[in-house]
Amino acid sequence: MGHLPTSLHRICFALLAPLVLAACSTPPAGSQTIPEDGVVAAAVVVGPELGHMIEAMPSNWPVEVRPGRAIILADGSLRADVGPSLGVEDRPGITRHLRRPQLAGLWRRLDELGLGTAEAGNFTGNPKLIEVRDREIVQILQLRRGDQDWIVLDRFTVPETDPQRTIRDRFQPDLSGEDPRMRAAIRAIAALAWASDVPPDDTVRFPERYDFGPDPWARYRSQESTTDG
Repeated sequence: MGHLPTSLHRICFALLAPLVLAACSTPPAGSQTIPEDGVVAAAVVVGPELGHMIEAMPSNWPVEVRPGRAIILADGSLRADVGPSLGVEDRPGITRHLRRPQLAGLWRRLDELGLGTAEAGNFTGNPKLIEVRDREIVQILQLRRGDQDWIVLDRFTVPETDPQRTIRDRFQPDLSGEDPRMRAAIRAIAALAWASDVPPDDTVRFPERYDFGPDPWARYRSQESTTDG
């Protein structure tokens, strides 16, 4: 009977040990998918000739090939902007703050596309120094995860269209040279930045208000000074 407590202790330890180890080894939900130092930056740069074509008929060009820049930090802050003057080194203003599920979903998508690890990097130079040819599109991803930085770069040329086609048809781009993985990644980032294939309408003229309400200084003026002009 004197050995019964010891036996019970051993049995209890054997039953509880796996649970304790599991509790210690199992990370919180999402900790594996959201790196603490994670950075996702994307840039799309186009050649001068394509820039004029996109500006003339933006609705014919999907969002992933229109000039733009986006930066997503580990705290969920997302900076993004679009426009022909944006470059790889630009840091746009804050667009929004992402929630943890949105960050986790983005990294999960990058993993699915095979872009979420340093092995996917294919460019070691300075992307700012890239010279873009007239009809060329350059898509750039700059990523950081687990103390590793890498750059994924894809560039392709949009062939010229048949001059015999109508003007509208001539603006329809042939994007067959685009890497589908980069296309999917940049579209995922653009969606988080509230950018879509429908370009913003810069032709809309918002009304200007000239009547800003009553004069805030009126109560400090005497009736005499008002009538005297």
